[in-house]
Amino acid sequence: MSAITKLQKGIKFIKNKVRLSFKEKRLGKLKYIYERNNSDELVIVFSGFSTVRKYNYMKSLSQSTIDKLFILDNFGYRGSYYWFEKGEDVPARLVSKLIEHIVCVGEYKHVYTAGSSKGGTCAIYYGLKYDVDEVYASACQYHIGKYLSNKPKVLKGMMGKHYAENDLKILDNMVPAMIREHAHAKTIINLFYSEKDHTYENHIVDLKNDLEKSSIKYTVTTDDYSAHGDNGFFFSAHLKRIFGR
Repeated sequence: MSAITKLQKGIKFIKNKVRLSFKEKRLGKLKYIYERNNSDELVIVFSGFSTVRKYNYMKSLSQSTIDKLFILDNFGYRGSYYWFEKGEDVPARLVSKLIEHIVCVGEYKHVYTAGSSKGGTCAIYYGLKYDVDEVYASACQYHIGKYLSNKPKVLKGMMGKHYAENDLKILDNMVPAMIREHAHAKTIINLFYSEKDHTYENHIVDLKNDLEKSSIKYTVTTDDYSAHGDNGFFFSAHLKRIFGR
């Protein structure tokens, strides 16, 4: 990459940060962007892991006329699944308070959640918690404790410096417990994945089995990619198609 190209990318990044800063709001430490279009529909978008904390799929949904709530996971080290920071459930309480407030203010007839990878996991968790109409989750994780077991910095950021085996069990049970608690839910879970992606065998197979056991309806859309990081390209196209109204 040439020096000029790097400079251009740097300028573009700074301009984008400045633009977003005018739209960004806070609830305590929690950062979010709420775009109102006077719609009776709302989609809540959760962020995935990234070296730079950023909102996901804003560009993908920019032409959609429904209301949008983008929530930034600016907790812990590179993210917290919007659950814990240093062993405290502050992220979960703030996200819950925000969603409840926005849904109440907007008086929405239909609410959806969406996200990919970590964001997809959170879309399922909070989508079931708040009985949304539909969840759109791409290449999500399910066994979070096992997934983070080789990511000590993320674990410390979430569960504290002295996290123990029991903390991994707590994380592993977060989504399964939510699924069990919402058996027979009206929420439809729309899963997007590639069977070549490592998340399929390690997470999604068990997720689908547990959804079936709890009689929660789900749909499947398969894409063709091998690298986990490529799922966003496909999911972006899906979101444009689904919410292009």
